[in-house]
Amino acid sequence: MKKITNLSILVLIFFLGACSAPRVVSKADFSDASTTASSGKLIYHLPTTVVNIKVTAQKVTEKRGPYYRYSERYLNLSDIITEDREYWEITEAVIFTSGNPDPEKSFSIAAQGIPAGAAVNLTPDGTLLGFNSSFDKGFHKTSEPTNDSSKKVDEINFNDIPFTEEQLIKTSSAATAEEVAAAIYDIRETRRRLLEGDVKNLPPDEGSYRRILEGLDRMEEQYLSLFKGKKQTQTTIKTFTFTPDITTSANQVLFRFSGQKGFTQIDDMTGTPVYIEVVNHEATENNKIQVNPKERTGMIYCKPGKATVKVIDRTKLLTEENVLLGQFGSLHTMPPSLLDNPNTSVQMDPATGAILNIRVQE
Repeated sequence: MKKITNLSILVLIFFLGACSAPRVVSKADFSDASTTASSGKLIYHLPTTVVNIKVTAQKVTEKRGPYYRYSERYLNLSDIITEDREYWEITEAVIFTSGNPDPEKSFSIAAQGIPAGAAVNLTPDGTLLGFNSSFDKGFHKTSEPTNDSSKKVDEINFNDIPFTEEQLIKTSSAATAEEVAAAIYDIRETRRRLLEGDVKNLPPDEGSYRRILEGLDRMEEQYLSLFKGKKQTQTTIKTFTFTPDITTSANQVLFRFSGQKGFTQIDDMTGTPVYIEVVNHEATENNKIQVNPKERTGMIYCKPGKATVKVIDRTKLLTEENVLLGQFGSLHTMPPSLLDNPNTSVQMDPATGAILNIRVQE
């Protein structure tokens, strides 16, 4: 009986010793880097949202055909180019957002053990992408504003027209125009007979048949250009950036544009102003986090504010988009214990600082 009692005491001592063994604790504590010492801590930034506007413009060059005066008489054409001219026009405007690190929203992470809060994912400029995640693999920083112009187009001429000898020997433009119009009607008649199979020798195969029809179409278009004229376009793309600020005007000049010159400098009064308008749909909230120094603080993130961005050319609305802006939102904290688990991963929006996804792997 005494032996059994001694054995029970030994088991109890061993059990108590095991329970009192030190445990490895994993935890992360977040704080405002501007108000606390950051030595030995990880630092991240929440972003300021930048609005990018990609604008596409076209330079249109029109050249009248040498026989435009005879278009209606010989071909019954009325929709033709009657004078040479060049002009610019905006064809598209697209709004998208990106993020820049906000120097006033820098936060530090003090980690102990191996919490998920220590496995921080950042952009090259220090903006928070997430924690313990691989979501940043597809991240690409928005490039600086770019000018992407198409290659220079050739001067418009009519040197590619396949004139025949009969057409060239005519002594007046009216006679030549009549001869060219007759050729156009011949081409149309030949195409009609091919399509109806009303010819003695049909093309041997489908490929030859198609090439003949394409050749007839091309020749007709070349002859028609002598009456209708020619038009060609050159596309230019520019990207403008604007950082909305609650303290500044919501309606500002984004760039200037001229129907004769295209994009002009912002101080060139020959261009008319194109405005950007930002409408804030949420009341401004305090962007400061109130923390209790005696308690741990969870991850600090942003709940972005909703806004509408409009790009307006004088009175014409070019584009309108509902966006989320980090600087129009408010700061919040996650539960401190959420990132203690090393198997927790968090995906952030690098443009707004908002939480996109939280996963806990078993």
